[in-house]
Amino acid sequence: MIHDIPPPLDSTGLSHSLSKGRVDQVEQSARRGELLRASQEFESYFLAYLMKVMRETVPKGALTENRMGDMFNSFYDEEIGKRAAQAGGIGLSAYVLDSVARNEDLMRPTISDPSSMKS
Repeated sequence: MIHDIPPPLDSTGLSHSLSKGRVDQVEQSARRGELLRASQEFESYFLAYLMKVMRETVPKGALTENRMGDMFNSFYDEEIGKRAAQAGGIGLSAYVLDSVARNEDLMRPTISDPSSMKS
């Protein structure tokens, strides 16, 4: 009777390939999330710096000519930069993401590339 039971299916290879594919998808989506966050942070920093430089062209008033006014303006510029980048910004974040994607595509070996073929 025990001999009539079929051996269990060897699904380790199948499940390994499925889980590896899933892991690759998770890693790619995590990488995209990190790239998106980094590009938004870069745009946020750029916009905050732009605000700081633009503010330097405006004469200081009675309320902002002390160190506390400078600190307030610094925090204000940083927050404006963050919120502007999260809202879509000026397109710098999208440009950075497109550039990274383009560079990754250029780094991938093509099928017609003889160095990528195994003999």
